[in-house]
Amino acid sequence: MNFSVKHILFLVSFILLISLAANVYTFTKEEATSNQEEPSSQTMTSELLEKEEQINSLKDQLKQQEESDDETESEEVPMNIEGDQDAAEIVNASKRFIEYAFESDSETYTTRKKMAKNYMTETLYETLYPSDGEDENLQDIVIDIKKINVFTDFESEDEAIVHYTYNEKIASSSYEEDHELYAKLFFIVEGNQLKVDRIEPLENEYGGI
Repeated sequence: MNFSVKHILFLVSFILLISLAANVYTFTKEEATSNQEEPSSQTMTSELLEKEEQINSLKDQLKQQEESDDETESEEVPMNIEGDQDAAEIVNASKRFIEYAFESDSETYTTRKKMAKNYMTETLYETLYPSDGEDENLQDIVIDIKKINVFTDFESEDEAIVHYTYNEKIASSSYEEDHELYAKLFFIVEGNQLKVDRIEPLENEYGGI
């Protein structure tokens, strides 16, 4: 077949046209792909910002919760103070009871008998301070309370364990000896006052008698 110059030019033009079309298609596809990737990148950025906002929000909530807990603890302080006051009252009543119930000195008998009513129930008072006065057999014995430790950290709020040391002296012979005892005290409220209603000596398992 013989090709003329015209045919050759037409063929070259056709090939160039196809090449141009292919380039346009490729460029259009790449641009479309680029446009698709760009929104994807924007979406990821948006999600990251959203997560960061959520984290910051959680941090704020945690901080507010901690502040709320601190305020709650502050509000509970008066309750703790009240508990300390109750414990202090038991400690004071326990010490006074031991002093007035077990110290023995004829010279202070009248004063102790008068004060003892404030720290023990009427029934216990009548037992420790009988109406007929001090036992003559005890008048020769002088008991001096030296130290009193009171333990109130127990489940029951109306009990206390007391450890006390004392010096016992027999006046007629000048003999004296130191002792230590443990006892459990049981309290009730009588006449708007906290008083010892019962006393229970403790065995060796508590480190006592």
